[in-house]
Amino acid sequence: MLDSLKAHNAPPALLGFGIAEPAQVKEAINAGAAGAISGSAVVKVIETHLHDDAALLDNMRTFISQMKAATR
Repeated sequence: MLDSLKAHNAPPALLGFGIAEPAQVKEAINAGAAGAISGSAVVKVIETHLHDDAALLDNMRTFISQMKAATR
């Protein structure tokens, strides 16, 4: 499907729904996606550390760094 979108000059495709781990991001990129969306995974980090700002920031920073590293 991604090849078909590219062939028709569609905007860059992003994959989402269930992307919660770096390995899934890497799979999406390797499949030809321009990026991945991890909405529910981000919400889970927020919910887990809702009342501890320092832990929230630390865990969010770690999560985002790992997900971003998977795009390289």
